[in-house]
Amino acid sequence: MLGTRGVPASYSGFETCVEQVGKRLAARGHEVIVYGRRGRTGNGASRVYLGMERVTLPAIRTKGAETLSHTLVSSAHAILRARPDAAIVFGVGNAIFCRLLRWGGIPSVINVDGADWARKKWGGLGRRYLHWSERAATTAADALIADSHAVNAYYEREYHATGVFIPYGAEVSSDAGTATLTQFGLQPRHYLLAVGRFVPENGFQHLIKAYTEVKASMPFVVVGDAPYSEDYKRSLKAIAPAGVIFTGYQFGSAYQELSRHAYAFLFAAEVGGTHPVLVEQLAHGNCVLARWTESNAEVIGDAGIFFRDNAELVTQLRGILRDGALVEQKRAAAATRGASFSWDRVTDQYEALLHRVAKRARVAA
Repeated sequence: MLGTRGVPASYSGFETCVEQVGKRLAARGHEVIVYGRRGRTGNGASRVYLGMERVTLPAIRTKGAETLSHTLVSSAHAILRARPDAAIVFGVGNAIFCRLLRWGGIPSVINVDGADWARKKWGGLGRRYLHWSERAATTAADALIADSHAVNAYYEREYHATGVFIPYGAEVSSDAGTATLTQFGLQPRHYLLAVGRFVPENGFQHLIKAYTEVKASMPFVVVGDAPYSEDYKRSLKAIAPAGVIFTGYQFGSAYQELSRHAYAFLFAAEVGGTHPVLVEQLAHGNCVLARWTESNAEVIGDAGIFFRDNAELVTQLRGILRDGALVEQKRAAAATRGASFSWDRVTDQYEALLHRVAKRARVAA
């Protein structure tokens, strides 16, 4: 499994997928190798984590080169030393390495996520490269994985390529304490929550402005961070009123506690396929107020509340703050919806797909 920061998961949805699928494949008797970036994740962790072998390799620490340089050295290691039966590559920008793996005799599948080129962090050159990578992914890999039907439809429409739909799952604790709430001075069911990477397309600036406008009596807890985003982080803190609490990254039990006890979860991401955090918040039984996108609507169904622009965000936020009965109704619907997302079923699908591509490669050889 390559193309991410590695495990333990401590950054994004891709890392969560690697950990959740990887540990289940390992428990089923597969040898699982996860490539991680030196200094980015799992510092001090053992070489084996939840049954997965961790291989930590260097990367060039710049925004444009970190992922590509690390996936290059990971691919070389896989070809020259690990020799796996198959590889799972994460991120459409890494599509070129699927071709390299094929030349090295290793079949691969690629999880492309959404339209990564649309992310505001990329300049013109980055956008052109990612556009090119989308097309490359359809031929370089042995199979293309889409985490939502909307992403699958995009690849069919733009490139006449049919992917394999494999969504994300949710793993939530049934015994979430309140120690983290105490740490940040919070009361159960008396704070709003947002979680994600601090990048403009995740819309934290819109959420903070809406929170400021409605003059909510409860705090707004913002969980997350991101490298290479110092200017954006400073801008968020500059517009945030006193009620906004920035916690930085929170994982494990801390993340579970903050999720379980929120009044409502706010989500403003504009780009991407299925966002694991959205699936997780449904599974926690949170009232979800989310930006309408095809992928978000696919995940939430009628279990949440949507907004399409900033004015509607303010209106809907004001509504849930005034209507506790609506919040409870949506909490119940969310819990039911979230229960349908299973990492065990997701792992079944990855396992079956990897068996197929590995078998085809052996027959072709």
